[in-house]
Amino acid sequence: MGRIALIFLLKFLSAPVFIQSAAAENISRDIIDLSPIVITGTRTEKTILETPVRTEVVIRKEIERTHASDLKEALEDVPGLLIKPNEKNGFNAWLQGMDANRVLVVIDGEPISPSTGSSVDLSQIGAMDIERIEIVKGATSALYGSNAMGGVINIITRKPSKPLNYQLSLDGGSYGDKNLSRDSSDITARNLAAHLAVKRDYGYLKFNTDLRDKDGYTLDQNSFRSEGSDGLKANANLRLAWTPSSTTEIYLAPRYYQEKISNFLKPDCCPGNIIKKQKNEDASRFSTTLGVDHQLYHGGQIRGWLFKENWRDITEQDVINTPQVEQQRNAEINTYRAELQWDQPLSDNHLLTWGVLYKAETLNQYQDKLNQSRIIEVDGEDKNTVEAYLQSDIFLGEQWELVPRVRIQNDNRFGFYAAPKINAMYTPEWFTDVITNVRMGIGRGYRSPDLKEQYYVFDHSQLGYMVLGSPDVRPESSDSYQLGIEFAKPGEFRADITLFHNRIKDLIETRINGEKSTPGLTIYDYSNYERAMTQGLELSNNLYLGRFDLKGSYTFLDSEDRITGKTLKDRPRHMVKLGIDWHSKISDTTLTLRSVYQSEEFFNSDNSLESPAWTTWDIKVTQKITPNFSLFGGIDNLTDEHRDTNIYYDQGPKEGRLIYMGVRLDG
Repeated sequence: MGRIALIFLLKFLSAPVFIQSAAAENISRDIIDLSPIVITGTRTEKTILETPVRTEVVIRKEIERTHASDLKEALEDVPGLLIKPNEKNGFNAWLQGMDANRVLVVIDGEPISPSTGSSVDLSQIGAMDIERIEIVKGATSALYGSNAMGGVINIITRKPSKPLNYQLSLDGGSYGDKNLSRDSSDITARNLAAHLAVKRDYGYLKFNTDLRDKDGYTLDQNSFRSEGSDGLKANANLRLAWTPSSTTEIYLAPRYYQEKISNFLKPDCCPGNIIKKQKNEDASRFSTTLGVDHQLYHGGQIRGWLFKENWRDITEQDVINTPQVEQQRNAEINTYRAELQWDQPLSDNHLLTWGVLYKAETLNQYQDKLNQSRIIEVDGEDKNTVEAYLQSDIFLGEQWELVPRVRIQNDNRFGFYAAPKINAMYTPEWFTDVITNVRMGIGRGYRSPDLKEQYYVFDHSQLGYMVLGSPDVRPESSDSYQLGIEFAKPGEFRADITLFHNRIKDLIETRINGEKSTPGLTIYDYSNYERAMTQGLELSNNLYLGRFDLKGSYTFLDSEDRITGKTLKDRPRHMVKLGIDWHSKISDTTLTLRSVYQSEEFFNSDNSLESPAWTTWDIKVTQKITPNFSLFGGIDNLTDEHRDTNIYYDQGPKEGRLIYMGVRLDG
């Protein structure tokens, strides 16, 4: 498999190149599209150049161009966004030095229950149902509440644009000598995704499914342990919509996720015996949204949602050479949410947005051990909040837009809190043919501890540690400052520079509990750091140069524990992302190159251990055979850059080189 894919790529790269400037211009205008409508920054529709809140967008064509199979792969090229592996063979998103616990991930505005700690695993969300992804950085608690201290990632799902839409994608790949089978020709990573949408005058139906199946991989064939999980991750999403008029939509949107994965763990050794274990995880998420969207005759809009979600997680520690499971832990989180939003124009230059919502959740957890009675660890702990938000979008003349907003919430566990924020945008006429935007934002972030941080037991005793919830942990807050300037010429270039500064109070993190730890087991629990700071700058640019479209970004990040003066761990100081896209109209071939560089980062809070810098390169090819049928392939991590498993503090890439090929059918 690997040899065939490599030969295909080499033959393509050595083939004669025919380019027409018009063809290159077409793809350029795709990538540097400055007309998309975005909603995340103000919860109202604006074009990307007109929104007063800096918003970055990953469009559908970019997802297809990079062959992304899940949300993690779709976000890899976003400037300043860190993708971090978690303890459950998934991945989380960090923004502006704020870790994933403080980055809110939502689908069509609805939050997703965190699956790993207090964060969302990006690899659990398939890419087939994604129309675009909007990323807003900095404190957005004023509009989105708790968990949005670092920013929001909003997944906008696809809607049908014609009577019948369909798409089918199938691909397979190999990790080569990293395959657990030890046969580099085996196809050990398989993806199947399908989309079907039917649109009529009275409504539409949409169905999507993503199946991602892997046999696992290991970075060291001499070890028993596997770094990559073996198993299946699957999504199925349905949306039924009734449109009784052109101004009203009533919809029902159930979503389902299932994963069944396992990993081989580092063996336990005892005199004369080696005990081999594996960890199994069976998790599912089922959510249903009932919503209505109604356009008012005077330009206003009313939207409402009823949302219910059930998250179940079963983890097992299993000694391979015994017939029974030695330990099993079951957890269940139920979430209920009701929200109403009203957008009301007060004049041609003033739009008022307000909303109210109620949210409740419960947590249960118990443990079964071999030859022991069931242990109830969390018994029906609950949390609920009542929240309201208000935003005023005011245009002052032709060049200024001012957007103050505030959110108030009352938490049954932590009481009342208010999160204000103000954004402003100035549009000077410095250049006759270049759009210039200056954006500013000052706001308060807020996050109350969730039920996991208060009560959940994260049992990784097979790896030598456990993380325990702490009922005494307190809410945290932040002050966020953003200043940026943007230059854009539609179809030619877009460039911006952003400065950011975040000050966090009572930061919630895990620390070693010396009293509870034992010689063979380290116990972590949640506590409040007094103060922390992250600051830096982001530079990004999209540029069309004749044949090629270039994209690049640089992020400088400075972080500090303001009590000890040490740099916060897991935060690289420098990050560079580069991309090149080339398209031939004659052969209808697209070639994509992506690269990510991350500098050194500290592994621990006292800065005594430093993980080395790393660089990855991805190359991807898409070849249209007919207007509706395409072949694609590529090599992820071309140079096979990955962490050294013999250095426990090496935080480099977890996945080695992957060579893959696939087919896509569109209609």
